[in-house]
Amino acid sequence: MQTRRFCILLATWWLLPTVLCAQTLSVQLKVRESRLFGLSSERFARLEFSNQNRTNPLTSENVNSGPFYFFIIRPVSDWVIDASFVQEELPKLTLVQDKLSLQIASKGDVVTDSVGTLVLLGFPKELKLQQPFLAQFRLSDSTSKAAFAIPQEYWPGYSALMDAFKYTEKAIEEKRYRDGIAACERALQTESLQIFPQVLQFQERRTLTFERLHQQGMSSLVNVMTSENRTLKEKIADLDQVRPTFQFIQDSLPNPTLKVSTVDSSVKRLLDYALIGITKTRVMRDSLQHMLDDQNVRWIIEGSATGKNGDRYQVMIEALAFALSSVDFADTSFASFSKVTIPSEMREAMAKDDLAESFSTFVRQCSERLRRRASLFPPEFLNNLAKDTASFFLPYYAMFRAMDDYFSGYYTTAKEQTLIIFQTCYDHELCVRFDQMRVLIDLRLRGIRPEAMRALGEGAAAESAGNNEVASEKYREALRSSPDFAYAAFRWGRLFQRTGDPIRAQTFLEQAYLADTLYFSAYSEAYSLYRKSANYKAMIDVLVRALARGNDYWEINYNLGLAYMGDGDVARAIKQFERALQLNPKDYQTNVQLGLAHQAAKNFSKARDYFNSAIKIDPFRPNAVDYLKKLDELQKAGR
Repeated sequence: MQTRRFCILLATWWLLPTVLCAQTLSVQLKVRESRLFGLSSERFARLEFSNQNRTNPLTSENVNSGPFYFFIIRPVSDWVIDASFVQEELPKLTLVQDKLSLQIASKGDVVTDSVGTLVLLGFPKELKLQQPFLAQFRLSDSTSKAAFAIPQEYWPGYSALMDAFKYTEKAIEEKRYRDGIAACERALQTESLQIFPQVLQFQERRTLTFERLHQQGMSSLVNVMTSENRTLKEKIADLDQVRPTFQFIQDSLPNPTLKVSTVDSSVKRLLDYALIGITKTRVMRDSLQHMLDDQNVRWIIEGSATGKNGDRYQVMIEALAFALSSVDFADTSFASFSKVTIPSEMREAMAKDDLAESFSTFVRQCSERLRRRASLFPPEFLNNLAKDTASFFLPYYAMFRAMDDYFSGYYTTAKEQTLIIFQTCYDHELCVRFDQMRVLIDLRLRGIRPEAMRALGEGAAAESAGNNEVASEKYREALRSSPDFAYAAFRWGRLFQRTGDPIRAQTFLEQAYLADTLYFSAYSEAYSLYRKSANYKAMIDVLVRALARGNDYWEINYNLGLAYMGDGDVARAIKQFERALQLNPKDYQTNVQLGLAHQAAKNFSKARDYFNSAIKIDPFRPNAVDYLKKLDELQKAGR
């Protein structure tokens, strides 16, 4: 019914100008009365609506283009206009509209054409062509009058109105409904078009075009729902294109400036339909997105135990571990993993295997679980990852388990996992991240004095803002409140280290690991400072102290081996490297260092074995191959 009504509206649109307006483009006026003694007879003249150039046909453009509205006055019958008539009689002609009386503003010369003489007259544009008016000629005892009703096709703006009609009709025909709606609204808001009665029909055309737009949206929605050949991702993309259609109807159909109210029955009905479309689109998209998400992460959750995922699984787990641990564990307001970072080489590896979508989906789901205060990872994921632990070079299960427990508030078990990480992890950055987690857990469990925590927070904020003096004073204040506050001592030591004061830095780093015997990062930073100055004995002292306090970790043993090598104690270096290799037999660099240590001890056979072990771990890294070549040269030279 609505479609038929729409078609009828289009079909009858162009009839409106003819139906609404009677043609009154010329009138006849008496310009001289009869005289009693027959000395002269009455005369008549015709006043014709025209334009500045007296051209035909008349159009709204040429009628309205000049400085005045123009009329032609010419004699009726056999008399002629002369200069006397123009000078003495023509001023008696006026146009009257309501209470407005308009005098002639412009007079042309007397002209003769094929019909006879004429004069072109201009009247001020105060005259409103859209309203009836009278032509009056004042006689001696009376006034000759005739009414004009100018057809609307000559009114100002008529061409713009017709252009709007044609544009909206074409837009609707081509199913460019939004363009059609916009054109209707422009017409309704254009002041110059308000003189035309049919401009109000743009209101109805606008509503009917909204209906066509809704029908188009519903048709698209049905196509998505019934499509069997499109992928989940393609269907979701299609729905993302459909939903704005319904939302546009909801947001744009009611318009107070156009006097379109939500209480109008046709408007309310269409708004209800649009809401149904929005709801259906959202529900369907959520369902498809859930299916796509499950498709993207299912293989990650299942793990590699089934043998289906192999290297892709390795790359994904490594990337997720680096990404999710890149957050600031000290941020108590943390609520999303949207800004996680990973090394560029990992990003390239994911791109090579087309893993980016699965990665981003898994991370997004972690954020969603975090907001719901649920476990960070599905239990199935952790269980399968535990089964795959032996296939990884690093303790990724302990890392994911630590993060899951930490964000769930299970601090004790999270701390236990961090200690497991330190034992075998050879990636320094990961160790530092989880050491921060361990330190923060201790702060929560021990309950440091509030004034010390407040001073620490103020110091950290000042340091971030580049105000090192204020930061230093705040760290001092925190330690005054709690002398055994290891984290404050560590932050103060790091501040001195960063600002180029190694002696003070070592003092407070030592205070940190004396107060917290498991402070991995404090030992590591103290070691690094001594290494810069090649102070091997001090390096050895720090790391031996760390081992004595229970920090029997890969990195501690490996670094102690490097310190012994630097101090010339090859035997002890070999012992520490061997301990590091016991903790993580899959580390490439430990095998290389053992090869170098045995080479220095002239035990070329063992050196060769360790270089070969390193090559087996990673055939593409050049170090072990280069060292093996040099070893061959040494043996050939008999040295």
